[in-house]
Amino acid sequence: MNSGKWHWKKLLRDWKTRMLLLAFLLFFSSFSLLYRQQTLELPVHEMENQYGVIQQLFHMIPAQHFEDGTGEEVYDLLAQQQRLYGMQRYILSEQEGNTVEGIGSVVDNYLNNGRKLTENQLRLWEMTDFQSHDLLTRTLSEPETLRQELAFYSFMEEQGLDIEWNPYSASQVLYQEVELMVGIVLFLFVALMASDRFTQDQTNNWSGTQGIPVSWKRQWQERSLQMWGLMWGVTLVGLAVSYGISLVRETPGSLQYPMAIQTAQNTSYIPLWQYILLLIGLGMLLSYVLLLLTTGLSWMIRNVYLTIGLSIGVYFIPYIWNIVEPLGSWQPSLYLHIVPVVSGVSAEQFGLPGIYVWKTPVMFLLYWLGLELVFNQVFDLIPTQTMGLKRRKRA
Repeated sequence: MNSGKWHWKKLLRDWKTRMLLLAFLLFFSSFSLLYRQQTLELPVHEMENQYGVIQQLFHMIPAQHFEDGTGEEVYDLLAQQQRLYGMQRYILSEQEGNTVEGIGSVVDNYLNNGRKLTENQLRLWEMTDFQSHDLLTRTLSEPETLRQELAFYSFMEEQGLDIEWNPYSASQVLYQEVELMVGIVLFLFVALMASDRFTQDQTNNWSGTQGIPVSWKRQWQERSLQMWGLMWGVTLVGLAVSYGISLVRETPGSLQYPMAIQTAQNTSYIPLWQYILLLIGLGMLLSYVLLLLTTGLSWMIRNVYLTIGLSIGVYFIPYIWNIVEPLGSWQPSLYLHIVPVVSGVSAEQFGLPGIYVWKTPVMFLLYWLGLELVFNQVFDLIPTQTMGLKRRKRA
């Protein structure tokens, strides 16, 4: 029997591995049901809130500030905004798409209204000579955000898509699940799966493992790859089951829905299915690197709980840069958080415009090369005899 088959049998016969795989399969499969238990603000309610904000502005801004030429223009813009928010709220409440059948001449297309709302806000930002400009801009989105909204509406119009009124739709739940899966859940899954992969050999004195004429480095790589296959087999099956449940219980949504990503050309939009595949692909690369790290630590440390703590602790390394200024966009630890990097949140948070999506797989490749180099030295420097492995003796 070759070493690969031997490790497969050990892995699959381990009760802890089976329990972990079953637990995560149930979690991923039932995510859509769990997600429905939380209360989300529907888009129609967001429009109601914006409508109310403008109503408050009319009461808070002194009437004399609206008397000059600039003030009159601001008044007209705010009145138009309130009317547009009212129409948006009505369109969303009807749940028919971008228009309401039969009254298209009265209620304009949702995308046209949204574009006009955004352009009006940009215009209000420019009116710095308005006496209550500071008070006014507190209620407005940032100009960069507004420009992204314009790109969003353009993408929607080009693709012929309807606005998503249901945050519980199958496509939206799938997107939320994938984002969660490539975050802390990924680190937790890896830590629990790989924390004792070599520790068991040492504590149980498995003579079969000691007797295999295969280098520790090769065993390290084989075991990591096998766990990677099991992890993603369970994860993808769970995602498929959860998505199927959502399709039965809720509206399907659209896998063409635009999602923002950070590229060298600043923020651009791609269809939701491409966004999901991108996150899954990056998650697969990162998980393999984390499995190599955790499996290697289990060989060195021989303490399950310490290995779990160190493995999960890697997830929190990027938070250091909230205290210390990052060295640059090529700082490797910044890319451990996949979603903030892809969506552009990291670039905005750290003020580093060079944090692009394409750098993420490059960083993961550097992680892998670094681990291969380090553990190649570790396996050579630590003699096998110090591992405490002994052949079983007959009683």
